[in-house]
Amino acid sequence: MSDIEEQAAEWMLRLHEGELSEAQRLAFECWKQQGPHYAAAAARMEDVISRMQALRGKKSPARAALNAAFAHQKSHRRKNAVRALVLACSLAIPAAALLVSPYPQQWMADVRNGPGQWQTLRLADGSTLTLNGISAANLHFDGQQRRIELLQGEILVEVAHDSARPFIVQTPQGTLRALGTRFVVKREGDVTVLTMLESRVAAQSVNAGQALEVAAGSRAVLSEHDVHLAGSIDPASIDEAWRRHQLVVDNRPLSEVLDELSRHRTGMLHFDRAALQKLRVSAVIPLDDSDHALQLLARTLPIKVRTFTPWLIVVDPASAPNE
Repeated sequence: MSDIEEQAAEWMLRLHEGELSEAQRLAFECWKQQGPHYAAAAARMEDVISRMQALRGKKSPARAALNAAFAHQKSHRRKNAVRALVLACSLAIPAAALLVSPYPQQWMADVRNGPGQWQTLRLADGSTLTLNGISAANLHFDGQQRRIELLQGEILVEVAHDSARPFIVQTPQGTLRALGTRFVVKREGDVTVLTMLESRVAAQSVNAGQALEVAAGSRAVLSEHDVHLAGSIDPASIDEAWRRHQLVVDNRPLSEVLDELSRHRTGMLHFDRAALQKLRVSAVIPLDDSDHALQLLARTLPIKVRTFTPWLIVVDPASAPNE
């Protein structure tokens, strides 16, 4: 395997596993700018990963083989995964993935969404599931259960009635058992955010076992050891925002808004959290046109938005007038 191909495979693995800091993501963009061979190698690796998603069927031998390999040690997983991506590129097929250690769960999720995408699915029980931006989930539906395992991102759920099978959304922080119909669940780092639009949900943290019933118009935050209410929301405005593909924010830190925009765009949005920590945002921002959203933010906040390539945008504080 060539050094460039091996480096590209390592970058792809780290990017999809979410291991990179903002500085490291910037370093990846600089790595790709070293020459056309570097960018081409990264594109080939990304193409292999995309085609691997075709193997994600729950009953397929490919899915079973990949999941079984999770028992391998991490160092072996990394080495074998890099080799597999390089081999898959050289063969122009993803079959090599069947022979080596597994890839991040998000790649093989039952449902997966990309940046700038919105999709609504009708589930086996008649419920509907909407994903926005970079999101992924596994579905566990059979005669005894209705369970969504949210791996990444954000979902809007409208639950069909079934008295025999509870409807549950599960994350590493706990479980959310629907007692009604419509709610939003979002993974944010090491917490899960629940936004109730209609009826109620019973939220329970995974370790402490603390439970809380959350009613319509409320927002709750789950950590592994705690669940608590985090303010009220207007369900109608949330519904409208999802329908129009918008982000409605009221006095939220700019860094959180930029994090959300990052989920809805291809490439890297780089910014210094410490430098922007004092800036807060109250606005309605389009999520399906992140470039326009950044322009709107730059018009109302003391920031500058610099576009280096379609894959790299940097947001900095605006210079002081006397500088």
